[in-house]
Amino acid sequence: MPAIRSVFLSTYAPEECGLACFTRDTADAVDLAAGRPVSSAVAIQKTRSLVGTDSRVKHVIDNHSPNAYQKAAGEVNRGRFDVVSLQHEFGLYPGNWGSGILHFLNECLKPIVTTFHTLQKQPDSLPCRLIQKISERSQAVIVMTRTAADLLRDVYGVCTSSINLIPHGVPSALFPRKPVHRQVLGLEGRKVICTFGLINPGKGLEAMIKAMPKIVNQCHEAIYLIVGVTHPQVKRDSGEVYRNAQVKLAKSLGVSDNVRFFDQYLSLPQLLSHLQASEVFLTPYPGKDQIASGTMDYAMASVGAVVSTPYLYAREVLADGRGLLVPFGDSEAMDDSTLRFLCNERFSRQTRRRAYAYARPMFWPIVGRKYSDLFSSVFNQQFENRNVAAHMAAFGK
Repeated sequence: MPAIRSVFLSTYAPEECGLACFTRDTADAVDLAAGRPVSSAVAIQKTRSLVGTDSRVKHVIDNHSPNAYQKAAGEVNRGRFDVVSLQHEFGLYPGNWGSGILHFLNECLKPIVTTFHTLQKQPDSLPCRLIQKISERSQAVIVMTRTAADLLRDVYGVCTSSINLIPHGVPSALFPRKPVHRQVLGLEGRKVICTFGLINPGKGLEAMIKAMPKIVNQCHEAIYLIVGVTHPQVKRDSGEVYRNAQVKLAKSLGVSDNVRFFDQYLSLPQLLSHLQASEVFLTPYPGKDQIASGTMDYAMASVGAVVSTPYLYAREVLADGRGLLVPFGDSEAMDDSTLRFLCNERFSRQTRRRAYAYARPMFWPIVGRKYSDLFSSVFNQQFENRNVAAHMAAFGK
């Protein structure tokens, strides 16, 4: 049977956001699993023009345009697509809680597989009902952790049979790490601590910067790399206020030479080089309900020694000795946990091995095959249901 042709509805590169990268990487992995290009995209334009940027993009959605999602549904219905892969994130779509996506769902005639990137533990009635409606309209839904699957079932009432667990994909990383990466980056002889991702006030960077004086006092060669540009929408709304505040904080604490900002949107090889140069990776996020984190997954595969606040995703993936959890906003706990990795090589080595073993099923070729198999299953079931309906209609049943 021919490979299933999928169309992804999401933001898409060159938009500088994690979801755009995830969508591109997932589509690449599905194409790899199929052995040929089978993936297209209906891309939401946020801060950059996407017209003509990638042959995979078949239609561009402007959230400010009237009837944008009805038009997108029409394009999908007319297109040579077998399955829609809908990426859901609150704030991605127009309307209250992103309810504008329902216009697409109500008019799309193709089978839909929805990936949920954010779920709340105690949702208000409107976002709860929205998740329920999206799930009801989808032939299958995807989450990335058991925690998220439990939330869908127990809090949102989604049928267990429609829930599929497929982890966030990561590049097939090399293990063990090699010191050449620190040499290339001019960090030879340093103990590198790293956080990467789009910078915004929700990152909690100030808590880790406040931990740096104690870390530097005990480990003089320590340096904290904060890698990434300010989120485009944050920059448009408030400029570099947050980043500048963190630079001033480091200076006021006397650790300017031990906190370095890389204000660049890195290519994948550049990102992996930074990660594999790192001794410890930090996610000091203050938000408690995050159910997915590509940065965490990349770090587990490429760094292995991770310190994190206990948001939902971190609690699951760092369990059983795969990393260290610290209380939200607790700088003292962050410096203690970071120093444990920096000063105890045996502990670091054991943790890295557990983290890497956990991350291996996340490698993109494996994840792409799982998406491809699910798309095929959904399409085949839809095809079978239509045949049964036609058969019953023919015999007057």
